[in-house]
Amino acid sequence: MIACHRVALSAVIAVALITGTLVRSEAAPPPKPKAPAAKSVKVKTDTRVYLLRGLLNVFSLGMDTLQERLTAMGIEAEVFNHNGWISIANKIEEDRARGHQGAVVLIGHSLGADVLFQLAERLDKERIPVRLAVFFDPTISHNISANVEHVLNLYQLNGFGRKVTAPKGYKGELVNMDLSDDASIGHGSIDKSPKLHDLVVAKIMKVAVGPVQRKPPLPTRPKPVAVAPRPAPGAENSAKPVAVEPSARSAPQAPTVARRDAATEISGVASAGASVQNVTAKGETASNPLDPVPGKAATPPAVVLPEVPRI
Repeated sequence: MIACHRVALSAVIAVALITGTLVRSEAAPPPKPKAPAAKSVKVKTDTRVYLLRGLLNVFSLGMDTLQERLTAMGIEAEVFNHNGWISIANKIEEDRARGHQGAVVLIGHSLGADVLFQLAERLDKERIPVRLAVFFDPTISHNISANVEHVLNLYQLNGFGRKVTAPKGYKGELVNMDLSDDASIGHGSIDKSPKLHDLVVAKIMKVAVGPVQRKPPLPTRPKPVAVAPRPAPGAENSAKPVAVEPSARSAPQAPTVARRDAATEISGVASAGASVQNVTAKGETASNPLDPVPGKAATPPAVVLPEVPRI
């Protein structure tokens, strides 16, 4: 239905443009001298803008002017004929398959604005979002698809312009700007208005231009922490104490006494009243290994006398 309407409307627009009925020069004020163009600010972004001309690909040269301005700013922008909207969809899908993550902006005038509905619907089926769609005086009124986040419609009801509508539950932004009272523009010149170009550029900079997108790094997995297995219930009480045989005990060693002379050494070893105190790791005092074991007779330590040389 849209295609049939576009064919019939093309003939009407062609006749109107040729006869000059769409350009209301009698009501337009004399042209003012152009102000010096402001120095464009370069931006770094991966946003891509696709502009579509209207009838016969010659009556929407304002799209070319807007494309040149965006390119000078560092924004990638291309101009197409409205009949080539399918090739545009294919290009966007191929770019997305190659990893392009930047915003997609669609701009069209007249019949070029009409095909934006079909182009957005095609991208919606491929789950590709459209950050911004700008309509310059579309000749049909149609629902915008849900994948379009922002819509700006610049139209005049006293010509061919129509409103853009949204389906129930649409969560994006839809702005219909009625310019019917502006006598300085018409359907054939609305796409060339410098002030409207300023408005569109400001909108692109606000909602569609950002830093170059990069895929987020994959989350790092935490290193596993070794956890000692818990003993089974009752297992801590199942271990039986191991009895230590008295024979397994290490034999006590006689204390080392500094040797002075034979008489002092003999008297020091013979005096059994001296005791040795051992301190364990826990700070407890252990019994002297030389003390007699209860129930057993004390055995005095063996005394070895030094050999006396014979005379």
